[in-house]
Amino acid sequence: MNWKTSAYITFLVFVSHTLLAQEKWNLKQVVTVVLQENFDLAIAQNNTKASSNLATRGQAGYYPTINLNANAGYSNNNTELKFAGGLPDVEVNGAENTILSTNIGFNYIIFNGFGRVHTYQNLMNTQRLNEVQAKVVAENLVLEVVSQYLDLQQNKLNIEAAKQNLVLSQDRLKRAEIANQNGAKSKLDVLSAQVDLNNDSLSLLNLSNAVDKQKASLNLLMGKDPDTDLFISDEIDVPAELNIAEIESLALQNNSSILLAQVSQTLAASRFQIAEGSRMPTLLANGSYGYSTAQNGAGIILSQNNLGFNGGLTLTMPIFNGNQLTSAIVNADLARQNSELELNKAKLAIHYQLYAAELDSKLITSTLDAQQDNVRLAQAALERAQNSYTNGQVSFNDLRQAQLSLLVAKNNVNQAKINLVKLYYTVSRLGGGLLEG
Repeated sequence: MNWKTSAYITFLVFVSHTLLAQEKWNLKQVVTVVLQENFDLAIAQNNTKASSNLATRGQAGYYPTINLNANAGYSNNNTELKFAGGLPDVEVNGAENTILSTNIGFNYIIFNGFGRVHTYQNLMNTQRLNEVQAKVVAENLVLEVVSQYLDLQQNKLNIEAAKQNLVLSQDRLKRAEIANQNGAKSKLDVLSAQVDLNNDSLSLLNLSNAVDKQKASLNLLMGKDPDTDLFISDEIDVPAELNIAEIESLALQNNSSILLAQVSQTLAASRFQIAEGSRMPTLLANGSYGYSTAQNGAGIILSQNNLGFNGGLTLTMPIFNGNQLTSAIVNADLARQNSELELNKAKLAIHYQLYAAELDSKLITSTLDAQQDNVRLAQAALERAQNSYTNGQVSFNDLRQAQLSLLVAKNNVNQAKINLVKLYYTVSRLGGGLLEG
C-alpha cells in the first residue's frame, strides 16, 4: 500500500467519525425547511396574494368611480362679432377669455348584462386557481426533495460498499506482496491487485463527489448556500401499507389536477357568461357637482358663473360588430366544453395512476421480501467463503464475489425500501394529502 492510499483511507475514517458526531436530518425535517424557505414556493405564494388583492367587488366594477376635477383656460384673440336683429357689430383686439372650473364627478354602471357579477366570480376563481397552482409547486418540491434525499441515502450506502471493497482490495494487495516476496505469486499478481485497489479508490472518490453534489442540490432547495454542511439520517423509514381504495375517494376531492380542472371549468363558465352578457344593453350614469366661472373679453355676455349639479344617463345596445361578439361567444362555449373534457380526463388519469400504484406496491413488497431472503443467503455464503479463504481453499476473487453478492443483496433491499417510500409519497400526492404530513 502506498502512502497516498493510506492517507486517503485515514481521511475517510476521520470523516466517518466526524459525520457520526453531526446532527443528522431526517426526510420530514428537510421537507419542512423546503416548504418554509424555498424561493420558487415563496414566489408562487406571493402570486396568490396578488390575485387575492384583485378578487374584490371594486375590481369587478360594483362601485362608482369618483374624481375631483379642475380646469383652467386662457385665450387672447382679435375678435369680430356680427349680430342679427339690428345689434351693432363688435370688434375687439386682444380680447381676453378665461375659464375656471372645479367639480366632483362620478361614473357608475347601473347595468351591463350582469357582467360585473360574472367578472367578480371570474376574479374569485382566478384567486382559487393561483392557490391551487401554489399547491402544485409545493407538491412538486416535496416530491423532488423526497427523490433527491432517497437518492442521497442510496449513494451513501454505495459509499459504504465501496469502502468495504477498498478494504478488501488492500488486504488482497498486502497478501499478494507477501506471496510475491515468498515466491508464491508473480509480480503480475501484485500489479493486478494494485490496479483493483486503484479502481476501488477511484470508485469511492466518484461516489463521494456525487454525494457532495446531491447535498448541494438539497441545500439549494432549502434556500441555503450550496456548500453548507448537510448530514442526513441513515435510516430509511418504510411507510405503512397503502389503502388505495380510501385514497381514491380522497383524490376525487383533493387531488391538485382535479382541483385545477374544476377551477378551469368554473373559469370557462364565467367567461362564457361574460361573453353572452355583452349582447345585453349597458346603462351608465354620470354626474358632477361643482363651480365654474368664465370671463369673455368680447360679446354680449362678459362673464358667467355656475354652481350646481349636472347628471345624465347613457344607454348603449350592441347591434352589429362584424360578428366579433358571436365568435367570442362560440369560442367561450368551446373553452367551456374543453374544461369539462379536461376534468373527465383528470379523473380517469387518477384512477389509472392509483391502479398502477397498487400493482407497484404489491411488486415492491414481494421484491423486498425476496431480497431480504437473499441477504440471509448471501451472508451465509460470505461466512463460508471467509473461512475457506483463510484456509486457502478459495481464491481472493471467490471471496470478493461472495462479498459483492452480499453488498448487492443489501443494496437491493435498500432500493426496494426507497422505492416504497417514493411510491408512498407519490400516492399521498394523488390523494391530495402530501402537504398534510
